[in-house]
Amino acid sequence: MKNFIIGIGGTGAKCLEQLIHCCSAGLGPDQLWAGMVDQDEANGNVSRTKMLLSKYMNLRDSLRNEGKNDLTESSNLLKTHITTNTDSVWLPLKGADPTLEQVINYELLKPEVKGLLDCLYDPEEKQQNLSEGFRARPNIGAAAMLATTANENDPFWSQIYKAIESARGGEEVRVFILSSIFGGTGASGFPNIARRIRTIQKEKNVTSNFHLGGALLLPYFTYNVPDENMEGEIFAKPEQFLDQTKGALEYYSKLFQHEKVFDQVYVTGWDPLSKLQTFKMGGNLQNNPPLFQELYGALGALRFFSSDNKVLTEQQIFHIGKNESSDVLWSDIPNVSNNLNSKDKLANLVRFAFAYNYMYSPPLTGNWNKIKKFSNENWFKRLVLKHTYDYEQKECQVGQENYQEIISLMKDYSEDVLTWIVDMQNSTTLKTDQKMNLVLSDFFSDFTARNASNRVKLKEKLNAKEKDQFKDLVTDNNNFRLLNVMSNVCYEKIKKDQKGLGVFMDVLFRSCKV
Repeated sequence: MKNFIIGIGGTGAKCLEQLIHCCSAGLGPDQLWAGMVDQDEANGNVSRTKMLLSKYMNLRDSLRNEGKNDLTESSNLLKTHITTNTDSVWLPLKGADPTLEQVINYELLKPEVKGLLDCLYDPEEKQQNLSEGFRARPNIGAAAMLATTANENDPFWSQIYKAIESARGGEEVRVFILSSIFGGTGASGFPNIARRIRTIQKEKNVTSNFHLGGALLLPYFTYNVPDENMEGEIFAKPEQFLDQTKGALEYYSKLFQHEKVFDQVYVTGWDPLSKLQTFKMGGNLQNNPPLFQELYGALGALRFFSSDNKVLTEQQIFHIGKNESSDVLWSDIPNVSNNLNSKDKLANLVRFAFAYNYMYSPPLTGNWNKIKKFSNENWFKRLVLKHTYDYEQKECQVGQENYQEIISLMKDYSEDVLTWIVDMQNSTTLKTDQKMNLVLSDFFSDFTARNASNRVKLKEKLNAKEKDQFKDLVTDNNNFRLLNVMSNVCYEKIKKDQKGLGVFMDVLFRSCKV
């Protein structure tokens, strides 16, 4: 099966960020192509997801290196082989500082057409610089999307369109789109890109083995807009989100009645709305926190890709809600298939990230002269020394540069995982009556809501008392201690054909499972 996922706009990028972590935990399909669509290429959330995607792919390539550092296919750590285009982001409008007037060649239009556009768009809308996106104006985004062509010669789209053609030969192909319903890029891109993909399917005469799914996120956050320096600016106004959503839902209702665009649609929102503490119109300063609602979008996509999911001929629309309690609990996280428990997999990833970051990366970091003082420890002899020792040089290779790069990259990613879960937990329920009770984080991190670019700071080192709080890290698994992990590491079975650092990484990952 060939699987493709497209995140549209800022929300789409953030859902993709959540999905990457899920794939790290072993919840994803075997193969997945990932890409994003956003006019605001410099958007902080898009950039953050691009960096995470690159880090994931580099780390996986390093640890799935047959004969060297190999987790092997049997490992659930970094399970999904994610690929992307050279540039993982597609910009609908190319060129510097595009405006709607330029896109539609306003000056070349007939007077009567100009008059119609003047009725539909304010002068500010026609002349708005669109390099930082569509500013929650789907009317602008829709015109821009329709004026450009997501054609099969474009490097971003070519793989998807080729895959659609391969479905005619019997290979199953699934494409999933992630988007908000209340933004500019997402609301305009979601239906137009989906219909373009369906048009390509019809042109290629593909009648079976191809399925299109999508996740629509209804309003789930709000923010306060500063009074200063905003006059005359076009920007996303949270007070308009509900009206925009109502209009969009009415449109989709009519569309779905007359045209089967999607095979499956997953719909989610949130009440009460999460309250963002910072506001930026766009660009690299727009670095919004991960929110729990985006995890629902990611899990909807993974459910769509699951082999358990039998796509029916009629269009299906799914929605999800949390439990009746005001608290957000592990039980609010749905499974993606009959065989994959989402809570267990994600909790396992969080424990692994903590154990690696605070317990095992320090003794593995540095040259051999620094590392060898740990060489008599049972876990080191069994999982590292035995599998990375160079008998010619008479030293453990783990101190060499290529090994240190992998060790450092895994530490960076472990920090990403911990930062993600802490930021999501704190930001989702900030200044609401809700509480999120997934992890205990105060003993290893600090959270400052108004630090837009660095809300979470992880402690560099922990004392013995703080490390002992590991037993409370995952709230549903109290009393699973670091001593349990350390014991498991010494006895957990090494799988056949695992090599190099892949041995240690996989054993540690499995040792963090309750």
